[in-house]
Amino acid sequence: MSSQIFSHVELAPSSWQQSALQTDCKLHQLAPYIGKLKPNIARHLLSNFTNRGDTILDCFAGSGTIPLEAALLGRKVLAFDSNPYAINLTRAKLEAPRTLILANERLKQTLDASKRRMRYDESQIPEWVRKFFHPETLQNALRFCDECIERSDNFLLACLLSVLHHQRPGFLSYPSSHLVPYLRDRKYSREEFPDMYTERDLEPRLSAKITRTYRDLEPANRDNVITIEQISVEKLKLDREVDAIVTSPPYMNALDYIRDNRLRMWFLDRNTQNYSPEPTDKANRFDDMTAAFADNAFKFLRSGGRCILVVGETVSRKRMTSHPAERLYQRLLKQHPDLRLEHVIQDNIPDVRRSRKSGAATKRELILVLQKAG
Repeated sequence: MSSQIFSHVELAPSSWQQSALQTDCKLHQLAPYIGKLKPNIARHLLSNFTNRGDTILDCFAGSGTIPLEAALLGRKVLAFDSNPYAINLTRAKLEAPRTLILANERLKQTLDASKRRMRYDESQIPEWVRKFFHPETLQNALRFCDECIERSDNFLLACLLSVLHHQRPGFLSYPSSHLVPYLRDRKYSREEFPDMYTERDLEPRLSAKITRTYRDLEPANRDNVITIEQISVEKLKLDREVDAIVTSPPYMNALDYIRDNRLRMWFLDRNTQNYSPEPTDKANRFDDMTAAFADNAFKFLRSGGRCILVVGETVSRKRMTSHPAERLYQRLLKQHPDLRLEHVIQDNIPDVRRSRKSGAATKRELILVLQKAG
């Protein structure tokens, strides 16, 4: 990190490292997503640097942590992301049924309708997808998925994706890892664990998931949601000014959002491949994204408004070391020289929040609090 650019770095509050699972909104745990921001960090940033009633833009919404916290705190929300899984989760969290009774009614109606849909020709399903499921489980999951998509029911769809793969009985797949989809058939062989390879029924698993989600749940006020759209920052167009931008751009050369979510993404987009390159692996693509952010998002920030960016500090991965926070700040400053850097907050990322067991990739985040000239 360049001391000339970030001469004064503040350490993150100790509360950021503490568990807040008991106080976080249960919707934050709706479905897994790699590298997601802790809700209490988003809550702290929104509470300290924005005001109730403000319009908040998050153009890299990810799993919807910032949009959900913003809505819960009485802010208006504009949320965008190019990843279909990210948009599904964001919509699901902000469009959840008001009560458990309503959620269960929708589940029953959708399950009944899905059973009337045509079965899939197995030859049209990629082998890498088929190997995760009992054939009947896969048929039922696909038909339920399609029914949810047709009904625009993002909440039920997210519930399905959340129980899609794991080795536990409450999930739908053969034994596999939970976050990143890999079969664990060496540890749990068919011969030794035959029950883990039988058909798994959707209804009880989805019902249990919904019941867990609605335990002590107070959904966000939908009136606080202006728009949620699947669109890249390069194609972003806004029709209004915003009071603040609070977002976490994809970490350059750090995470594989497509590869690590590939099974869930295939259910949403059947063109998804088993392995796909990550656009932000390349420095020039990261720079293009930053330029588009400056042109298409930052220019809509009102005078005196704040832009809060959660960015990886230093990344060493794939034989490459990069400094995305410094790189992003310099690019923004080039296009908006009147920017004022108010705060640089450093947060160490514990191993549990990284997606690599080795601890590779980003080990620290920098939160840049910028203010647009008034």
